[in-house]
Amino acid sequence: MTENLNKEEVKKDLNEGRELEYEESKLIIEDKVVAKIARIAINNVDGILDMKGNIADSIGSFFGSNDRSTAGVNVEVGEKEAKINLDVIIEYGKNARQIFNDIQRTVGQNVKEMTGLDVVTVNVDVVDVLTKKEYQEKQQSAKESDKTTNNY
Repeated sequence: MTENLNKEEVKKDLNEGRELEYEESKLIIEDKVVAKIARIAINNVDGILDMKGNIADSIGSFFGSNDRSTAGVNVEVGEKEAKINLDVIIEYGKNARQIFNDIQRTVGQNVKEMTGLDVVTVNVDVVDVLTKKEYQEKQQSAKESDKTTNNY
């Protein structure tokens, strides 16, 4: 019994004056993580051809941070909630209202499941409408432009 008492006294002496203040543990979800989740989630929504980056995305790619994983997605993340704004290009002939409903459901579910955050707002800005053929032509043209830009 004396041995246990001595160990307790030693622990007390070692920790004297070094008490740590209690802090509640926190989980912090960065805005870019929620943006990536939202962008990946809408890949499964029928009628979405692409996401359109905003001016900040363009500036970022100009300075070398060409991270397309969040282009076209703007989020505000609080401790328990998130607001998400998306800029999308939809396929000609598809129902924009149905696409919007599918995006809200899919993004809300994915963000909630992965982060625990409630998605309180999902705003979708349809910035363009293209046929699949037009979209594929633009993609091909962009690839060719990238090749000539990177070959100097």
